[in-house]
Amino acid sequence: MSRTDGAADAGTPDTGTPDTGKPDTGAPDTGAPDGRESNAGEIEAGAQLDAAVDERRSWSPERMKVAEVAPAPPPADLPVDITRVRRIAERWIPESGIPWARCTWTVGTRPLGEGWDNVLWPVGELDGQTLVARVARRASARALLSRELVVLRFLATQGAELTMQFPRPLATGPDAMVIPWIQGVTAAAADDAGRAAVARELARMLGQVHSLPAPPIERNPVRGVPLAARADAFAADLGRADLGPGQRRRALAQWEQGIMAPVWSHEDRLLHGDPHPGNVVVPAGPGRSALIDWGDATTGDPASDLGALLLHDPSAEVLGDYRAAASWPGIEDDGVWDALIRRAGAWGTRMALSLHGAYGPDHPLGRSGRRLLGERAG
Repeated sequence: MSRTDGAADAGTPDTGTPDTGKPDTGAPDTGAPDGRESNAGEIEAGAQLDAAVDERRSWSPERMKVAEVAPAPPPADLPVDITRVRRIAERWIPESGIPWARCTWTVGTRPLGEGWDNVLWPVGELDGQTLVARVARRASARALLSRELVVLRFLATQGAELTMQFPRPLATGPDAMVIPWIQGVTAAAADDAGRAAVARELARMLGQVHSLPAPPIERNPVRGVPLAARADAFAADLGRADLGPGQRRRALAQWEQGIMAPVWSHEDRLLHGDPHPGNVVVPAGPGRSALIDWGDATTGDPASDLGALLLHDPSAEVLGDYRAAASWPGIEDDGVWDALIRRAGAWGTRMALSLHGAYGPDHPLGRSGRRLLGERAG
């Protein structure tokens, strides 16, 4: 579950743990740690897998430059190295219905990406598609990984009806799961036409997901909650942001419109939790885009997911696509819809300010935040 722009496992500065970003650093690891003497055959096979993955990723200096302007993740209290991944790989438990006999298992010599909570490590192939282990690098990420697995298993029962792809778990292990590597570029790094197309695709996907019954998952303390619970974080980000006077006034006005809107009083909906432009993969060729990184999934007010949708495209057409695809009770009520859009506007401004503060102007997510704030300022 990754993409070709060096943004694996990227998140907004409000994901999982309040006000902490989740960029990818992609730090390589090629040794034989913990004093273990690596088998030469394993090393050669792993190196061959690495070479194949690199060719698919099409590495470029521009993508490496993007990674340099992202904030660094916190230290790992569950370090992920080749020894740990090999030990996990000895204990895979396949998901039901998986063509296990067609999988080839070879642990790569280095990770494909390292994010705030997880490391993505190549572990094999299925019908020519790279398989990666999503391995927790922090103890606090165990709950997120478990939540993601619950939601992805649930979505797999609904997949034929959903607009976008999503990662399908193939196997699980201690603090890890195996998923396909989804080839493409994040929506944050896509061109204008690509962003516009995927925004409408995402709008329909979110409408469908929000209309599903929610599996039993824990609540996320920073998504799907009343806006008042995020007021301090908004004020802090607004205070730090380098905005012009007009932009600052309009950002504050957008927030106040959401705060003053009627609060969500309907049944809590199933939310992705973080569908920002770094968590949507636009395919390299024909095919559906993918919505990835479901570790922050929660239940609650759909306005927070729609706020992230505005980072892709804040147009009325995109919001209309969402409403047309959604079927949750109350979506047809104009009063409910108006309040939802006002709260979504506040969430979008909040998220844009977070991205503005966490990422530089040359980072795709930094540009996403600045673009929305600029459009708001227009």
